[in-house]
Amino acid sequence: MENYEELVDDMWIEDEILYITCKHEHNTEQIVEANIKHRLAITKGKSYLIFADTRKIKSYTREARQRLAQKDAGFGTIAAALYTDSVIHEIIFNFFNVIYKAPAPSKTFTDREKALKWLKQFKEKNNNEQ
Repeated sequence: MENYEELVDDMWIEDEILYITCKHEHNTEQIVEANIKHRLAITKGKSYLIFADTRKIKSYTREARQRLAQKDAGFGTIAAALYTDSVIHEIIFNFFNVIYKAPAPSKTFTDREKALKWLKQFKEKNNNEQ
């Protein structure tokens, strides 16, 4: 079994956005579970916008996709922008987003700046509601 540090992706908070750099090509339920727990520990119960660099990802097991679709997987997520360098991955991610109904607004982009701009609309909306 891999240790915890090998399972979790790189995560940090900057300018009220939780940045995640996905480091696994093939994601299992175990990896997804470790990353959910790690994200919740970092955010300490506060809700954040999420920008995830998913360019390294090649696949998710069925169980991993199902785990990501569970309501608690999105706890503390205001909105999530997924960044990829492949139009095919963008189409696939957005397709699975429809099937598995993401617990928070989410969208996939091949342009980093467009992804961040999309996220910032939720930041402004969230600030106006407080």
